[in-house]
Amino acid sequence: MRVLILGLNYLPETTSIGPYTADLAECLARRGHSVQVVTGFPMAPQWSIPAPYRSKLFMAETVRGIPVTRCFLFVPRNPTSAKMRVLFDSSFAASSLLASAAAGPVDVVVAVSPPLQVGLTASLICKWRRARLFLHVQDIVPDAAVAVGALAEGSLPVRIARALERFVYARADSIGVISDGFTRNLRAKGVPAGKIALLPNWVDTDEIRPTPCAPSFREVHGIPADAFVVMYSGSLASKQGLETLIDAAALLAGDPRATVCVIGDGPRAPALRRRAKDLRLKNVRFLPLQPRASLAGQLAAADLLVITQVAGVRDIVLPGKLGYYLAAGRPILAAVHPDSETARLLKRADAGIVTAPEDAAGMASAIRSLMQAPQDAERLGRNGRLYAESNMSKTRGLIRFAEHLERLVMCG
Repeated sequence: MRVLILGLNYLPETTSIGPYTADLAECLARRGHSVQVVTGFPMAPQWSIPAPYRSKLFMAETVRGIPVTRCFLFVPRNPTSAKMRVLFDSSFAASSLLASAAAGPVDVVVAVSPPLQVGLTASLICKWRRARLFLHVQDIVPDAAVAVGALAEGSLPVRIARALERFVYARADSIGVISDGFTRNLRAKGVPAGKIALLPNWVDTDEIRPTPCAPSFREVHGIPADAFVVMYSGSLASKQGLETLIDAAALLAGDPRATVCVIGDGPRAPALRRRAKDLRLKNVRFLPLQPRASLAGQLAAADLLVITQVAGVRDIVLPGKLGYYLAAGRPILAAVHPDSETARLLKRADAGIVTAPEDAAGMASAIRSLMQAPQDAERLGRNGRLYAESNMSKTRGLIRFAEHLERLVMCG
């Protein structure tokens, strides 16, 4: 089977969708398939292309045995602007079409969305190469943009995006989704049930596993051994609504044990730092994204792991960090809509506490309750680890994904 993967993110990026796409490419190669990847230059989560990749239109390299073609990205200075984000997404859709011209014959094109525009690129390639089109949906666009207030429902950009969405879904031979909520969303938009495949994301439970609290991480960053560490790790973007966590930290300022660590980078980082400074918070620490090799130790240094989402986010996003959090065996606090995919998963796993989105007082109260009940925190963390082992195995998830693509090509 000859596979062409189109995905905006790829290694060496360790956040966003990149690691999942790399895992899939390497799994397919191990199964004897010919795999090529067309991707952008690394830029997540800092929204900045590192020096070795800068000022290039295209670049070919081999990443862990996979041939990778990188292509031009327009990286905006202000990624929170809806107009700039559309230009960013569209730049990859256009440049990846040019980069794919040299790919040669292919049997299946795997298009990873977002961006949604890559589905249009993939459909053109498939028509030209007479290949099957598999669209893998990691976030539902444009619903996410509407949910965070970046675009208004009924506006011209959203109407165009809805039309593109209908076109891409109709042209795809199969559509992969990462949660049941995504399935419901697509079914409501008229996508036939037989076209949708539930292919959840996975986590390497051998790499990320409960370890004794890591004093080295705390020592390196000057965090007291007896602190109750509330940690967020990942992208700092609009849909996270992390202002709620900063405001909760303000309500916990009188407790000397409570320490909030915000680890990562992204377009909302400057605003979050300003908010903490304006509130004169001494209990909030901002740290840069840590090396992937230290992730297990970083998560082990936390007493409580946090996910936040804005109120409008429900069945359109399932954070990739949730799998890592569960595998780490730490309790999880999710300030999310009670009917969101995140809330439903945590309830199934009995691995954390769900509070209302954008409710700082509710978050602060939940943090206090777990500080005072370490036995409950331990139970929730243990449940999360068991859920990850039973339901999010990397090996099983990748095999299921690869077998679906193999059946898709055989049936074509």
